[in-house]
Amino acid sequence: MSRVLDHCEAAGRRHIRFRDLAADVLGSGWAFYLMVAVQGAINVGVTIGSILLAGNSLQIMYTSLVPDGPLKLYHFIIAVASVLALLSQMPSFHSLRYINLVSLVLSVGYTILVSAACIRAGLSSNAPAKDYSLSTSKSEKTFDAFLSVSILAAAFGNGILPEIQATLVPPAAGKMVKALVINYSVAFFTFYPLAITGYWAFGKTVQSNAIQSLMPNAGPSVAPRWLLCLTVVLVLFQLLAIALLYAQVVYEVMEKRVADATRGRFSWRNLLPRVAMRTFYVALCAVDVALAAFVAAALPFFGEIVGVIGAVGYIPLDFILPVVMYNMVVSPPRRSVVYVANVAIMVLFTGLGVIGAVASVRKLVLNAGRFKLFNDHVV
Repeated sequence: MSRVLDHCEAAGRRHIRFRDLAADVLGSGWAFYLMVAVQGAINVGVTIGSILLAGNSLQIMYTSLVPDGPLKLYHFIIAVASVLALLSQMPSFHSLRYINLVSLVLSVGYTILVSAACIRAGLSSNAPAKDYSLSTSKSEKTFDAFLSVSILAAAFGNGILPEIQATLVPPAAGKMVKALVINYSVAFFTFYPLAITGYWAFGKTVQSNAIQSLMPNAGPSVAPRWLLCLTVVLVLFQLLAIALLYAQVVYEVMEKRVADATRGRFSWRNLLPRVAMRTFYVALCAVDVALAAFVAAALPFFGEIVGVIGAVGYIPLDFILPVVMYNMVVSPPRRSVVYVANVAIMVLFTGLGVIGAVASVRKLVLNAGRFKLFNDHVV
């Protein structure tokens, strides 16, 4: 992707948006509109999901402090959406740089706390029974493997957004590689300690959201309440940061036609439309969250839903399109190792995306029969 950006810039066409780069390389045909639809769905979906999960985080903390309290999930969703509408008035990616730094600290803090809680739970005298066995069915293990690939795509795929990295001082290639190394290092640290300690402590019964395993519906919590409450607070603020980041792409699209670049960002000419449009977008997402909460309560399977997003969103956007555009723009010889490797990557990840989507939906259907519909929790 960085080589494609540099090649276009050398020709006098600098792009800082994925859709603009795709329009330059792919033209204005169906491939471009498919890419825009996928990216738009990811941005809107992450915003809606962040509001939903942040509201659920508040609910977890509330129910642990006031078990019989009257407030329901939708009350906390409204509260989260109101805060997000206020924070959304920050005008650009650049204005989010400190929030991004705080987000990094929160991610590391969350990882340390939950990993420590899982270790404590696994060593405690009332530790849950551990079962590390795998399914005896070869087809089950195969589908689970492809589901895992889709989840990994969602976890690691978001580091290649040109909206963020193409704003670096040119040339972008070397800087983007360094940025991705840092990105993947942080992602590795924040994901794998949780996966290892959670699986060690609870075995194959561990929930996709490890906090749910530490706070089971039946029986006492297996971690100190203060630690769980602190963890929930970290998750809440982290989700707000994520929602702000992904919403910026949508804001830029909405405001492109109404903003006046000759006026200041905080002039009345630009401030009023920005406040109105961003507040409307967050309100619309909050309304959509009502449907999302309905679906999530009916099918509370966070891991499988993440797998679907990874299979149909991040895999084509981050692992297929970049190599396709590289072969089209840089034009390596068809018999060269680079060209053949890119084609192989494209074919491999296309297959992984299709099978991963099937595996994710299959797991959702199989698990649906094991849960009571419409409980007041999101897993």
